[in-house]
Amino acid sequence: MWSKIRRLFSSYVFNICLVIGIAALVMYLTLRNNPKDVWAMLRHADVKWIMILILSVIGIRVLSGYALREETRLSYPDYSLFKGVATAFTGGFFNEITPSATGGQFAQVIIFRRQGVDLADSASVLWMDFILYQVMVVAVDLVLVILKFHAFFANASHFFLIVLLGFAVNAGVIVIMFALTKSQRFYHWLTTTGISLGMKLKLVKDREKTLASLEQQLNRFQKEVDALSKHKGLMAKVCIAHGLRLILYYSMPVSAAHALHVSPVNGGFLDALALASYVTMVNAFIPSPGSSGGTEAVFLLMFSAIYHSSDASAILILWRFMSYYLDMIIGAVVFFLAKNIPFRQAHRITETNEVQQ
Repeated sequence: MWSKIRRLFSSYVFNICLVIGIAALVMYLTLRNNPKDVWAMLRHADVKWIMILILSVIGIRVLSGYALREETRLSYPDYSLFKGVATAFTGGFFNEITPSATGGQFAQVIIFRRQGVDLADSASVLWMDFILYQVMVVAVDLVLVILKFHAFFANASHFFLIVLLGFAVNAGVIVIMFALTKSQRFYHWLTTTGISLGMKLKLVKDREKTLASLEQQLNRFQKEVDALSKHKGLMAKVCIAHGLRLILYYSMPVSAAHALHVSPVNGGFLDALALASYVTMVNAFIPSPGSSGGTEAVFLLMFSAIYHSSDASAILILWRFMSYYLDMIIGAVVFFLAKNIPFRQAHRITETNEVQQ
């Protein structure tokens, strides 16, 4: 039975239908109390701010593509921004239609291959990008948690604990990886007591397979950390790109509010920025494609703290359409084109050239 369920959720067609179904349900639940007010706000949206939202969606992927370009150019100096953006949109699209955003990197490898980047190099780039992006997620979210912790914890202490747990999950991924590569004692504990505990809790089924996979992932992680440590300028540029990308994404609800001529009744720009980051942290626990359903519920719960209920509903609809559905549509088109239209092949630096450099 479970194998059938897993196969069902691995189907892209099923996941897209699931997203559409959840979207329809969310739309109904969001609009059932005050549909006329919400639709009136959406009909009179400011075109200028709608364009800013569209540019934000594209800008987020351009920044991601820039990061991929800089990382790929370590081995392929002619790798272009255009290719990086195509790869970024592809990753976003498949993350949005797979449970827990698990499909993005596999699809990006396909596009990398179409662009002439071999499998080992594409895996290296994606690891670099994951490390630096995760570091920036933790850094930006930590700042927003510290700045706005007291205000929101005082009003929603029970729910805010889930936000902190979500932050711990995001931070834990990168912290544990660094700890395992730096601490022999921690590594020994995890590979002995930790694995045994996982088997007792039914989280680990095959000890040897799990240990082999862990060893492989840690070796790859350490290799990319070592490579990044030799290119501090690259690290700085990529981290700045990812930081701007996060701020741009977190600011989209504010842009949606401006488009709908809505002002907060409590708080300002930084509050909205923090709330958007908190929504993203909670998404770590929502396994549906695109965290559909849960994201909308959490958004309404969070943003009702600074906007009127009907205003928050209208902002949710506009924000979610732009940040998720529009991004998914553009990503689908870009993936189709990138998969079927040949790129000018990227050329790898030869070992001789690498030595000369």
